[in-house]
Amino acid sequence: MEKLRHLIGRVPYVIGLGLLPFALAGCNSFALDDGIPDTAPTAVVVSAGPARTPSPVTKRDTGTYPTFDRQLTAANTQIGDEEAASSEARLSGLARARASGAISEREYQARVAEFRRLAAQHGADAEASIAN
Repeated sequence: MEKLRHLIGRVPYVIGLGLLPFALAGCNSFALDDGIPDTAPTAVVVSAGPARTPSPVTKRDTGTYPTFDRQLTAANTQIGDEEAASSEARLSGLARARASGAISEREYQARVAEFRRLAAQHGADAEASIAN
């Protein structure tokens, strides 16, 4: 009997401990709105030229992956392997000659300036051929 009275005396404490998480949770807000809008931002389209006129969307099966738009093309021809190898050999030879002292610093700078002039001229020529 004494044991039962002791257990009944503890019931308010057990109930209080059971309700404590709920009481503490009431102090916090579980609002789903955190102030950040859930809509996508508006798109900003930036382009240098006029917008392309929309064309009808049709599926083209090219044998690989199907595409729903025109075929992408390069703006200019790509550099070939042999051209890249010759340019690399020429520039590596110039660097080796400079490191070994075979050419003076003045001659090295003159050749670098010549290559830069060639690059600038080639860029303008390529841009002109693309525009035509």
